[in-house]
Amino acid sequence: MALGDKLRQARLERGITQEQIAEKMGLVNNSYISQVENNIKHPSLEKVNEWADILGLSQEELEDLILEAKLEEIGIGDPAFSVMFKDIPKMTAEEKRSILRAYEAVRKAREQRGRTKPKED
Repeated sequence: MALGDKLRQARLERGITQEQIAEKMGLVNNSYISQVENNIKHPSLEKVNEWADILGLSQEELEDLILEAKLEEIGIGDPAFSVMFKDIPKMTAEEKRSILRAYEAVRKAREQRGRTKPKED
């Protein structure tokens, strides 16, 4: 899901209408809100923060939402990767090196098999 989809989901979970968001953001109508939720327009970070405040999202919840959208955008939809990436700032330097060593081993094994891209499912 893209960021707009995630913002829509968060809004719907809270029972808030597009019109209510638009009004609280000082907009004349909900056109901008609809365009963002349909991934036609991409809001500035300032607008996303304002939107999050209206929805009652904490800064951590907002960062998680943005991270998940970005990961999915680049093809990393597995929730386990989201959890791992969120956990990285709390890891020790050795734990981070362990992850990099594991990735390096996977990459080398793939090269040895003569494949540089993952197989299509």
